[in-house]
Amino acid sequence: MNVEKNEFDSEFCHVEYMPEDNIVFLTWKKFCSYDDYRTPTLYVLELLKRYPGSNFVVDARNGFEDEQEDVEWGFSVLLPAMANTDCEHVVFIMNEVTEIEDEMDMWTKEFMKYFTVKRVKSYLAAVKYIVKK
Repeated sequence: MNVEKNEFDSEFCHVEYMPEDNIVFLTWKKFCSYDDYRTPTLYVLELLKRYPGSNFVVDARNGFEDEQEDVEWGFSVLLPAMANTDCEHVVFIMNEVTEIEDEMDMWTKEFMKYFTVKRVKSYLAAVKYIVKK
């Protein structure tokens, strides 16, 4: 975890604060669970707290599946904590047809309890959506 550069990188994902867009950007590289899943998502939370008015973009094109315990943790711990930040918008970057549609629908519904949620096909489209809001 490189705190000075505001990024976290592992074999499972990359998290980075994008200062020009005031976005915390999480890119999943492959499936992970437990600490490999929770550590980077908690880092997302820290970045959202550190940068007032920042929003959250998740690139889920390389997979986004969860263990049931991680889903429960995300719904009961992570998302309520994120709701206590200034984040207003969450954008998922996804492929048009995806085998994780049910998973994404479940997360989208939960995120919508706290944030506006949009699905797009690229980071640029995510930025354009957030800027319009």
